[in-house]
Amino acid sequence: MKIVVLGIDALEYDLVEEWDLKNLKQRAYTKTDLSDFDIIVTPLIWGSMLTGQKLKEMEEIWRKRKKFFSQQRDVRVKQKQYWYARIASKVLPERVKKFLIKKFVPDPFGVTSNYLVNNPKYKTIFDYFEGTWNNGIPSYGRNVADQKIKKISEMAAEGNPKPLYDYAMNLYRKEKAMLLDAVKRDYQLIFWYTPFLDKIEHFYWRKKLKLLNIYMELNRLVEEVKTLLDEKDILYIISDHGMKESPSKTISGEHSDHGFFSSSTGELIKKPQQLFDIIVEKAKNPR
Repeated sequence: MKIVVLGIDALEYDLVEEWDLKNLKQRAYTKTDLSDFDIIVTPLIWGSMLTGQKLKEMEEIWRKRKKFFSQQRDVRVKQKQYWYARIASKVLPERVKKFLIKKFVPDPFGVTSNYLVNNPKYKTIFDYFEGTWNNGIPSYGRNVADQKIKKISEMAAEGNPKPLYDYAMNLYRKEKAMLLDAVKRDYQLIFWYTPFLDKIEHFYWRKKLKLLNIYMELNRLVEEVKTLLDEKDILYIISDHGMKESPSKTISGEHSDHGFFSSSTGELIKKPQQLFDIIVEKAKNPR
């Protein structure tokens, strides 16, 4: 038996439902509940899938950043900024704030990109299988906001989203080839992650025809993967969160308060961290 997980960052349940994408829906599908997470941010949620628990130390890194200068989107923390940060955020130029944040507050994406790799505090799903493959997952060997991505994201926010779109699509094509190759090999657990959809949706959320084409491509990808699997193999599809309309002038989409999950077996989970439970159960009791 082979288990394949397709981790698609920001796959939105409502769009899969609206466009009736049957391959993505599989045998059973659902919205996942993110109410356990005060901060809806990528590495925290993927890390919870890999370990089965909230990573409080990681969450605190985002809390600290929240309390400094910037009122970050996608954050639901009900705590006040430091008093000096609140004053500074009102009077300092944006470039000065960015400089001070960079100098005094560690980049949470960089700090946590390898948080679970060789960390003795946590066992991940990969520890329960002999043969595993992954292409880098946030908190487990993947930085989704490195300097190159930040630069082209800033260009997108300034009104030129094409470099970000091209980067995201090229990345998807490259990693799709890696996935299809991995599925053909003799691994027990394959966990494929792609951030490309999240990058595009932030700036193309209102361009529904473009998004439809992308979702149709993902629907076709699932069909390709299934043709390479045996009947006894298992396919899970999961996202950390979805996307919704943003009131911001610089982006058109922001993280929603739910994720997506589907299975080829009919199993369902209510929360993203429960992915760990059903996968580990398969390792302990293979059919």
